[in-house]
Amino acid sequence: MNYYKSLKDYVYDYIAEKINDGSLTRDMRINEQLICEQLKISRTPVREALIQLTTEGYLENLPRRGFIVRGIDERKAMDLYIILGRLDGLAGALSMDYITKKEITMMKILITSMEKAIESKAPDIYYKLQIEFHNVYINLCRNEELIRLLNQLRKNFIRQTYADKEEDKGAVNLFDVLKKTNDHHKVIVEIFERKDRAEIERYIRDVHWNIENAKFDSILK
Repeated sequence: MNYYKSLKDYVYDYIAEKINDGSLTRDMRINEQLICEQLKISRTPVREALIQLTTEGYLENLPRRGFIVRGIDERKAMDLYIILGRLDGLAGALSMDYITKKEITMMKILITSMEKAIESKAPDIYYKLQIEFHNVYINLCRNEELIRLLNQLRKNFIRQTYADKEEDKGAVNLFDVLKKTNDHHKVIVEIFERKDRAEIERYIRDVHWNIENAKFDSILK
């Protein structure tokens, strides 16, 4: 799919990355002038991106404070899981006829790479590999609007906030969660190999994107 990234989209993605890497956290004010200077662009596309982010619920425009990071609470994360699960599952079903041994092999390689990232305690690398894994079949679904919607929803706003047991004995261990998620990836590949269209849609929707896991994916800092 050919897609031209406008200056507004460029700013949008820039702010998304800052939220994802922790540079921007909940209730932090967005410095418009600083963004203009860092990206060497005018104020107009910055303001357009901020307005879009506010409309989508990721920022809030407060009197005398300007735009601040709103954050994603558990309720919003659950709502996103429901939507992403259905769209991702649909993409899996639509791509079933176009998956070849080449794509299956690629997904298996990515699963192995994710296992190594878990062993190396590198969650950021894991997350990028996970996106690549899903893109293998999403980009084969032959529905440009579906691809666009999924890419928009997966803008990295659901920031990983798992806690390690070494830091909090009562929290869920990050790498236990990642191992479980990567086990899902193995099942997804097995279903693609069986060419079971109905099952791939059900599994991605109801298991991989189970809303029970939404509590781990929210911006609460």
